[in-house]
Amino acid sequence: MIRILLLGMALVVGGVVAYEHGHRISESDVRAHMQSQLEATRRFDSDALCASMAKDYRLQGIYYVAGTQERRDTRRDETCRNAREGLTALQALSAQTGGLLAVDVTYEITRIELAPGGRRALVEATSTAKIGGRLLSRTRAKGQLSRAFWQVRDHGGEAQNWVYVH
Repeated sequence: MIRILLLGMALVVGGVVAYEHGHRISESDVRAHMQSQLEATRRFDSDALCASMAKDYRLQGIYYVAGTQERRDTRRDETCRNAREGLTALQALSAQTGGLLAVDVTYEITRIELAPGGRRALVEATSTAKIGGRLLSRTRAKGQLSRAFWQVRDHGGEAQNWVYVH
């Protein structure tokens, strides 16, 4: 009887530890998530990008194009649809040119701030997209990430995006 009680207590303690560990985000989790997002973009994998968005995802963006400025506030579904459309167009361009005009996307994390308790992380990053060595866009973003059941979730944030028309 004592063995069963000890085994039960060990399982409960182990479950609590696993749960807590599965919900804490670290700097290495943030970096791995950012790298996986970059790789998904390079593969034109909008499903992977959309899968990481939390249900409460919201992106508040300012877009600068050809001397104009536009504010957009998008939720998960609209952001996901925009990502699908954009990546489909880029994939078609790459395919039509035999990969010669593939988009080169890079990013630099400029700040990671873990919230007390380790449940959320604020991430600031700058990304660029180039085609044929020419700058297509530059984005500065500030976003919130969390971790639940060992998966990083993107809650959105704020972004400024400059699109360069040549």
